[in-house]
Amino acid sequence: MNGAETLARERIFSDRLTVDAKGMLCIGGASVGDLLQRFGSPLVVGVEETLLANFERIRDAFGTAWPGPSAILYSTKSNDTLAFRHLLSRAGAGGDCFGEGELRSTLDSGADPSRVALNGSDKTAELIDLALVHGVTINIDAADEVDLIVAAIARTGSSARVNIRLKVLPDELGPYMGGSTQRHGQGIASVRRAKWGLGPDAAQQIAARLQQTQGLELTGFSVHIGHLSNRPEAFASIATAFGATVRKICEKLDLRPSILDLGGGWAREREPEQRGVPIERVTVETQVKAACDALASALGPLADPVEGPVPELWVEPGRYICGNAQVLLATVGSVKEDCGFRWVNVDISTNNLMRIETGAFEYQTLPASRMHDLFTTAQEIVGRTCFRSVVGAGRLLPKLVRGDLVAILDAGMYAEVFATQFNSMPRPAAVLVGAKGEIELVRVRETLADVFAHHRVPGRLKWPEKE
Repeated sequence: MNGAETLARERIFSDRLTVDAKGMLCIGGASVGDLLQRFGSPLVVGVEETLLANFERIRDAFGTAWPGPSAILYSTKSNDTLAFRHLLSRAGAGGDCFGEGELRSTLDSGADPSRVALNGSDKTAELIDLALVHGVTINIDAADEVDLIVAAIARTGSSARVNIRLKVLPDELGPYMGGSTQRHGQGIASVRRAKWGLGPDAAQQIAARLQQTQGLELTGFSVHIGHLSNRPEAFASIATAFGATVRKICEKLDLRPSILDLGGGWAREREPEQRGVPIERVTVETQVKAACDALASALGPLADPVEGPVPELWVEPGRYICGNAQVLLATVGSVKEDCGFRWVNVDISTNNLMRIETGAFEYQTLPASRMHDLFTTAQEIVGRTCFRSVVGAGRLLPKLVRGDLVAILDAGMYAEVFATQFNSMPRPAAVLVGAKGEIELVRVRETLADVFAHHRVPGRLKWPEKE
């Protein structure tokens, strides 16, 4: 086995990864050696075609499976690269936003405000004002938000569109908690304990109040449990519980929602969050059909076009769209063999892939400059920090030496947004490979001055200048 064979085995439909005659990995047609020579190491490399192919596929899957209209609201929290946000807005993506930064960047990118949702468990008055002024839909997550929204209507003179975020707790979901195809000890209890969402009784009370509130339109309901599994049964269980709860509330209050937001968590075919277990390649179309069929069935007459308009279905994918749209490149430094191990230091660390530390992610590592060389040696791929910073444990690769290049796949999801400056290490630059081969800088490399730019030392603590 070598890197080229591994890539052929692991490649998914939207990857734009090839190997040239010299055994060098190419991303979107650009040699990684040339990229690092031009922009320096380490480097994050994004691919426009990959990002848009992922978006189009999940958009089309919902467009086919749902009996009414649908919309894709890109989850900015997964990757906040502004170039990505602008590309997706141009392609017609709405936005799932937490906080002012995500909301402003989404709106500034040209996304349609009528397909932007503001989420969060503690929205400020200023944030609600911003949402109302721009016509953004607010997913209500607590009873006291209603008071804040009513005050914002009076203050801004704008009307409000709101959904109510539900907390659904289907027992059938338990086996799928905790990452793709893995069981989690807490099971469904972890969803109950999570801060988001309102139980059916609390949601019904809020809905009844909203019906009587002037200047406020209750457009529907939302739910989001997050990444669980790539099994269609997991998505069907959420959709069934969500649909049944929505139907019960609507029947009691004589409502017909115009929007239902099914949230995110849609799994990719190659997932770092698999955490090393065998990957079951379930397509997004299979996940989506299972969810849509289950939701329509549970909603009954609310999803029947004969009875009235079918609600527009919103979904909030992040990882599915951006996961493999960035590759992290690094260069090998010191190599040490001792005590039966071989440690290969690289110029990235778990600073750049924090979900290794916080979520037990396991990333595919490729010998980017030696893709034709046979895998012969198990090695610990480690970063430079004073943590163990194990980027890849026991990875079978060619016997790497100083100056070799490595590539970490699927670094587009929850990587840069979680990146830290631990040990005062600046974060890398990022480039975008365009559909026509353009290679453009989209994030400037940090310097040591950037690391300390917001620190201030009181004058009384500074050493006198030396003469």
